[in-house]
Amino acid sequence: MKSASPVVWVLLAALGLGCASSQNSNLTPRSATPSPEANYLFETTFRTHRRGVQPENVKAWVVMGLNLYPMQPVPNTENRFEALLPLPTDRSVLRYRYKFQFTYPGVLDNKINSTMSPEYELQVKSGPARN
Repeated sequence: MKSASPVVWVLLAALGLGCASSQNSNLTPRSATPSPEANYLFETTFRTHRRGVQPENVKAWVVMGLNLYPMQPVPNTENRFEALLPLPTDRSVLRYRYKFQFTYPGVLDNKINSTMSPEYELQVKSGPARN
């Protein structure tokens, strides 16, 4: 019996990885003027092609440095998260990422997986916002 060529195995592996991929969309603007309370709204969406992931089993965080800030699901929407966080006043550029953790069905029990977004930058303008 003839075995499959290595090219076939590579294509099958790529197809398998593609079926389980995840992606997010950063909905946070790239620049911010701090409010008088120095808070800012971070927003993102999360989608995965992994089978069996239920929206209620997805958790999200904003990651700034070594700090993780929990995000809340946006009511009446699916796979969208937000968090109102304090902006540091000592920096003009804030680097952050999103972390997502989700469960999916395994053979005998649920499995846990997580993924990180690419790094984003937020330009912090000086002075509080005025109404």
